[in-house]
Amino acid sequence: MRDGIQAVGGDAALKRRAINSMALAALLLGTVWALSIGQAKADDLADGVKAFKPFVVEAIGNTLKGAETMQKAVDAGDAKAAQKAWIDARVGWESIEVITGEFFPDLDESIDVWPDAKKGFHGIEAALFAGNVKDIKPAVDELVANIRAFDKKVGDPAYQFTAQGILNGTAGLAYEIGENKSKGGESPYSGNSLADMRNNIHGIHVAYDVVFEQPLRAKDNALGQKADDEIHVIEAMLKKAPDLKSVDVALLRKTSENLAVDLQEAAGKLGLEKPKLGE
Repeated sequence: MRDGIQAVGGDAALKRRAINSMALAALLLGTVWALSIGQAKADDLADGVKAFKPFVVEAIGNTLKGAETMQKAVDAGDAKAAQKAWIDARVGWESIEVITGEFFPDLDESIDVWPDAKKGFHGIEAALFAGNVKDIKPAVDELVANIRAFDKKVGDPAYQFTAQGILNGTAGLAYEIGENKSKGGESPYSGNSLADMRNNIHGIHVAYDVVFEQPLRAKDNALGQKADDEIHVIEAMLKKAPDLKSVDVALLRKTSENLAVDLQEAAGKLGLEKPKLGE
């Protein structure tokens, strides 16, 4: 077993609650690296999907808190506080990108489109980190409203994700890290691009651990181990790098794309459709 949550009396439900509690603690600390992923794996896909939802709910709740804090700071003309809150809000959002575009494409487009953004996080980023809070208030208000709508949808007890959608989003995000995000960064004006990728791989790790790893290992242990190893390689690369320019882009791209392809292969083992990669 890797460092992280130890087994609690063999009770899978207790382990799932433990990983969700630790995930929330890490988000509130503002860094995913406070969390060591444990072995909170579900025996089947349906249980894994249910166990994954609380992580998403907590993450989007954290994002909303950060966005609302930013809104108050903008209203008060406090650029420094607004900048910090923008970065805080990104932690939760980037960690759940495995589901944002797949399940809520319209809201995802409004909240986090890049690189040619006129609204959302990146629509206000350049002005905000140049110290201009006067002209971004309408865009900030719209961003908060959209995140609030997202939070409401996800938090509805009746709303359920699907294993297919989570796998699509996880494979797609792994591919995006290597193909797009590694090339120049998603958040250049804030200097948050490396943290964005760290949070992305954290979300991929949680989705894989909680939803897919145990069922996949039961079908193909070697493939399950390979995907797990690739996730840890990416995490270690991004954690070790002091800044974006220090990342080995070629290795990151290769490992991320290999992970995406392995998740495509896993689909057949799990009785799911093969995820599409890229546009």
